[in-house]
Amino acid sequence: MKNKILLFLLMAFSISATAQESIGDRDENLQQMNKKGWELELKAGLNIGGATPLGLPREIRHISSFDPKLNGTLECAVTKWLGRWGIGSGVRLETKRMATGAIVKNYHTAIIQNGDRVAGYFTGYDKTLYNSNDLTMPITANYRVNSRWKLRGGLFLSYCLSNEFNGFVSDGYLRNGTPTGEKVTFDNGSSAIYNFDDDLRRFNWGAQAGFSWNAYRHFSLFADLTYSFCNIFKSDFKTVAFTMHPIFLNAGFGYRF
Repeated sequence: MKNKILLFLLMAFSISATAQESIGDRDENLQQMNKKGWELELKAGLNIGGATPLGLPREIRHISSFDPKLNGTLECAVTKWLGRWGIGSGVRLETKRMATGAIVKNYHTAIIQNGDRVAGYFTGYDKTLYNSNDLTMPITANYRVNSRWKLRGGLFLSYCLSNEFNGFVSDGYLRNGTPTGEKVTFDNGSSAIYNFDDDLRRFNWGAQAGFSWNAYRHFSLFADLTYSFCNIFKSDFKTVAFTMHPIFLNAGFGYRF
């Protein structure tokens, strides 16, 4: 945790130092862009959230733990202003991670036992880790409320550079194949892992909405809520019976050139 906070502070210092160097001698091309209504901004932030079903499925009886992790984001954003309204886009590198623990009943899954994949219905404790490193392009409509506040909303398209969804089950039993199938018990500290990394989709898209507040002439604070319309799993993946959608809040600071 301390290393992640230190990394974020180093990112903030790096952007701040780079920005300070440019305040005294702003590039002439950037000044011309500003006069024509173009705005360039660099942002750094943290993503907090997770991949979740819409509504709690009946298989999940109790959420025993949730760790949203510290997930960094870096973004270059461009806006073309047409009066109070503007059109924005950019490129964002972001990490979306979470870890959850839950008590489940008749939860359909596929564990790895003695090197074989065994599908069935599990009752007991389930621990899940989700991790996605994305390259995202947002397209937003922006509205300038006044000199300090800006609102925005729109869509985004993400490509997953790397992702994983895995975990383990313990303190319970698996019914092999059907809810009344052969019983495989996990007790006395025994467990079995599962891994659905190869079943995750690479592309996803969704909606985002947020705001920015100009704290100083060039520095701003921002927050954006993103929701993916897509299930994190491929369309032909049926092992997990319900869909899961990434929902994350990205908050941080930006430097406007």
